[in-house]
Amino acid sequence: MQKSDEIYSEGALLSRSLADFFTTKFLALSTAPFFITLLISIIFLYYLSGEFFDMLNVAAQVSQNPDAVDAQNELAQFAKEYPIISAILGSFIFKAIAGTLFYLIGGGFAVLVSVILAVIIIGFFTPYIVAEVQKRHYPNIERRATVPIFDYLVFLLKQFGLFLLFFFVSLPFYFIPVLNIVAMNAPFYFLFHTLLTKDVAGEILDTQEQKEIFKKAKWRIATTTFILYLLSLIPAVGILGQVFFVIVLSHQFFQEAARLRNAQIEGAAALER
Repeated sequence: MQKSDEIYSEGALLSRSLADFFTTKFLALSTAPFFITLLISIIFLYYLSGEFFDMLNVAAQVSQNPDAVDAQNELAQFAKEYPIISAILGSFIFKAIAGTLFYLIGGGFAVLVSVILAVIIIGFFTPYIVAEVQKRHYPNIERRATVPIFDYLVFLLKQFGLFLLFFFVSLPFYFIPVLNIVAMNAPFYFLFHTLLTKDVAGEILDTQEQKEIFKKAKWRIATTTFILYLLSLIPAVGILGQVFFVIVLSHQFFQEAARLRNAQIEGAAALER
């Protein structure tokens, strides 16, 4: 067991994590989730933008020549029934404004979605990253991972359900200045925090230890994940830095494990005296 005076201080967590991250092994590992997430995000945004601008183009065609479009097209039917709306949607000014807003707002959502997607993808690499951090810094701290795959899948479904509920409840606040920033980010931070901490803690702690540490150190952990979330909002950092985020939390949970287990040993020793 690692002695309490060997536990790294909170101030050293970031510097040690950076030192680990800027090694050939971890830098090379960062490219996999980066390119996978980037590819999926580009495909998603391309498809979404295509659907959006197809709608505007149909509206423009209907406003110019109602008989020139496919009668079976549902968008065309809608545009024919509401000619004033189709004229507005098909105008150059509206398309320019809508296109700008789409890429500004859509780009913001794309960043948030890509961050969560990257968190999911990095989950497949978490066991390797945690094992490497343990080998480098905490060889005397035992890993007690005991989360069955079925329980983890149930946890994922539950968290995504809560995320969707949180997301829809926050939608009305999107139209209130300042509050909209909080409303937009709160559901995504919730999912970012729960997925990352569960992935990393589940590789180091047993079920009972997780309960105790999430209760005793919840604010320390939340502060760390909040800082990491803010970093993830920087374009590219959110998907390129996922390995770094797992390294940081690996250090933190190994330290929390050492604190908890040392306290248990000291408590047992006190009872024997």
